[in-house]
Amino acid sequence: MPDNPPAYPPPTGAPSAPGTPPPPVYQGPSAPDYVQPYLQQQPYAGQQQPYPAAGSIGAGGAAGILSQFTGRAAWSCGIGVVTIVAPFFFNFVFYLLALVGLIYGIQAIRRGQLIGGIVGIVLNVIGGLITIFLLLPS
Repeated sequence: MPDNPPAYPPPTGAPSAPGTPPPPVYQGPSAPDYVQPYLQQQPYAGQQQPYPAAGSIGAGGAAGILSQFTGRAAWSCGIGVVTIVAPFFFNFVFYLLALVGLIYGIQAIRRGQLIGGIVGIVLNVIGGLITIFLLLPS
């Protein structure tokens, strides 16, 4: 073993004694007092804080719910309404349309439109049951 040279070169720094502590870690300069951003500052003594308009809060909530009834969810709900309404008003039955609407409802749920997908599935199940009951012999 002593005949072989070491696999790595010895350290080039000055050797430290075994009882000395390691050098301190660099912490950087201390930051000056940080001023809060403009939006989070407290109002001055004479100022009054503005209140949000009541109408803007309601409109935001309605837009969030209406976004559940777009795309595949809208198609699913529309097909469900057609499968329910058509037998009563037009005396016509769509045999497979409820299944197509059911598939669209499942796709809407998988795309994140949970409310619209569930409403579409329920409408298509009702439309499918109406179709089945109308096809049964009396």
